[in-house]
Amino acid sequence: MVKTTTLKRPKKSGKKLLVEHVPFNSKILKNSSTVAEVLLDCIRSGDLETFRDVLYTHLMTVNKVALAKKAGIGRRTLYDLIDPKKDFNPELSTISALIQAMAA
Repeated sequence: MVKTTTLKRPKKSGKKLLVEHVPFNSKILKNSSTVAEVLLDCIRSGDLETFRDVLYTHLMTVNKVALAKKAGIGRRTLYDLIDPKKDFNPELSTISALIQAMAA
C-alpha cells in the first residue's frame, strides 16, 4: 500500500465572497415613528406583503403589551397579526390605531 502525502499549504480557491454580510440595525425597527411612515407608504402603494413584513419585524422588536395598551387594542389582536398560520386581513380600525400609537 502506497502512503499518500498531502500538501502542507492549502490551495487557494479562486472564489471570493460576493457580498460582505452586514447585520441589520435593529434600532431602525424599534423606531416607531419611522416604522409608521413605512407602513403608511405601503398602504399608499398597495403593497400588502411589505406592510405585513415590516409590521411583523417591528412587533418582534417592541413590547407588544405596551403597544396594545397605547393603541387601545387587545394584546391577542397583535399576536394574531404576526401569526403566520392566520390570514392577514386586519380591520382598518386596528391598523389605524396601531399607526397612530406608533406615530405618537
